[in-house]
Amino acid sequence: MTEAETIAERIESIGAGRAFTAADFSDIAGRRNAANVLGRMHAKGGLARAVHGVYYVPERSALMGAEVPASADEVVRAIARANKWVVAPSGDAALNALGLDTQVPAKLVYVSSGPYKRYGYGPYEIELRHRANRDLLDCSQTTCTIVQALKALGRENVGDEEIGMLARSLTERQAEAFLEESAGLTSWVADAAKKIWEAKHGPDR
Repeated sequence: MTEAETIAERIESIGAGRAFTAADFSDIAGRRNAANVLGRMHAKGGLARAVHGVYYVPERSALMGAEVPASADEVVRAIARANKWVVAPSGDAALNALGLDTQVPAKLVYVSSGPYKRYGYGPYEIELRHRANRDLLDCSQTTCTIVQALKALGRENVGDEEIGMLARSLTERQAEAFLEESAGLTSWVADAAKKIWEAKHGPDR
C-alpha cells in the first residue's frame, strides 16, 4: 500500500468532522509528502480546507441538506497538535464549551503556549494568545478550560448556580482531576473545585 493510500485509509477511519494536518500522519510519511497528499485530495474534492494546512472531511446533514464543516475547536486542536502547543478556550469560548453560555461567540479566544496567532475560519475569528503559566501548562485540557471559564466569570460571579452547572457538565473523572489539579492554583479556584466535587458527590464523600 502506498503512502497516499495509507493516509486515505487513516482519514476514512477518522471520520467526518475531524480536523487534521500533515503532522497527524508523521508515522506514515514525511510532513512534506503528507502535505502533498492532502493537497491532492483537497483538489479532487475529497477534503475541505479549513485554514492553510488544516483539512477535514465534511459531514453531510440530512436535515439541513448541506455539508457541515468541522468545528472551530477541532481546527484549533489540529493547529495545536501540529505545532505541539497547549491550548485552552478562554473567555466566552470557555463558557460556551462548558455550557455556561449557550451563545457561540463570533470571536473565539484561546490561551496558548505558542506565539500569538490569528485565523479566520468561516464566520469565526480565532485568536490564540500566548500564556506561559501553570494554569495552562501543568493541567489537563478539561481543567484548563474550567479555570479559564471561572476567570471569565470572575470570582464574585461564581455562585451555587454556576457550580451546579459545572458539576452537571463534568464527568466524575473530570471533576476528580480538577479537584486534584487545583491544588496550588489560586485559592478561590481551588475552592470552586471542591464545591464542584461536593455538588457532584455530596460533601461527605
